[in-house]
Amino acid sequence: MIKITDIAQQKIREAIKNNTDSVIGIRMLAQALSPFQVQYGLAFVTEKGASPKDIVINFEGFNIYIEEDLKAHLEGVTLDFQDGLHGSGFKFLDTPRVPKEYKGTIAEKVVKVIDEEINPSIAGHGGFVSLVDIKGTEVIIRMGGGCQGCGMANVTLKEGIEVALKQAIPEITAIYDVTEHANGKNPYYKS
Repeated sequence: MIKITDIAQQKIREAIKNNTDSVIGIRMLAQALSPFQVQYGLAFVTEKGASPKDIVINFEGFNIYIEEDLKAHLEGVTLDFQDGLHGSGFKFLDTPRVPKEYKGTIAEKVVKVIDEEINPSIAGHGGFVSLVDIKGTEVIIRMGGGCQGCGMANVTLKEGIEVALKQAIPEITAIYDVTEHANGKNPYYKS
C-alpha cells in the first residue's frame, strides 16, 4: 500500500524523537479536490489521536495511521524526504494522477500532456497546471504557483496550454481555467 523511503523513515523517527508530546506515529492525510487532484499531508498522532478504525502500518520505530476512507487515495503512494533549492521536506511521489475509471479516456491524455509538456515549460517561472475535471470534451484546469495571479496567465492559457492540449488531443472542444487569480501571492488581478 504505502511505501516510505529509507531517508523519509529516518526523518520521521527524528521528528518523533524531537517532539515534546507523546507522539506514537504519523497520520497520512489525503483530501480529494477533484477526481484528478489529491492533496497529501502528514500529522503527528498521539495516543488520544489514534482511532480503533485506523489502518495501522508498522515501520521500524513508528506507525503510520490512515483513516479507512482515505485508503484508496494513498494506494501506491511513496513518501520521500528531499533536499532542494527551496528547502527540505517530505514529498509524496507516485501519486495516482488518473483514477482507474478514467484510464484510456481524454483525462488520461490530458494528464500526460500536462505532466510531460506543459508543466516542464512553465516550471521555470514557478508555475504549474493541474487538471480539475473533464466534462465530456471540455477540460477544466487550475493554475498554481507563479501562474496564479500572473499578468501573463491569460496568454499562457490561450497561447500555451490550449494550443498544446488541442494539438495533442483534437477531440477537446474547450478549456476552462478555474484559478482564483486574485488570491495569488502577488496577484495581478485585484479583487
